Amino acid sequence: MTDQPLTIEPPSTERLPDWLRRSIGKASELSVVQQVVKRHGIHTICEEGRCPNRGECYAQKTATFLLMGPVCTRACAFCQVDKGHSPMPLDPEEPQKVAESVRILGLKYVVLTSVARDDLPDRGAEWFAQRSERLWLPIQKLRLKC
Repeated sequence: MTDQPLTIEPPSTERLPDWLRRSIGKASELSVVQQVVKRHGIHTICEEGRCPNRGECYAQKTATFLLMGPVCTRACAFCQVDKGHSPMPLDPEEPQKVAESVRILGLKYVVLTSVARDDLPDRGAEWFAQRSERLWLPIQKLRLKC
């Protein structure tokens, strides 16, 4: 046995190359989107699904809105969206609320998706089609994906 003290070297602090580092957005952008969404009583899959990349999307002026409420009628194990209790009634003002939020946030790219609504006769297909059309018409310059 030696009486020499054990020396531990600190781990290497090499920096990642620029091409490998990604911006995750700013907390202020995340907060602004959350406030607007909450104020309008609408939902995004980004928030409901607890997406870890939402700050990055918001920073690029992109969001994915969740139509027909935040509660799914299915129980997919991989999904973080609320499930297992009665879904909210459909909101006839949803397209206007989403369109106003898109305008306020200055979004350039919007994706529309929805929860599964097995409680509705057509599973919400007609509602989704009508609402996406009503959202698209007032915001012609918007890139919209349904």
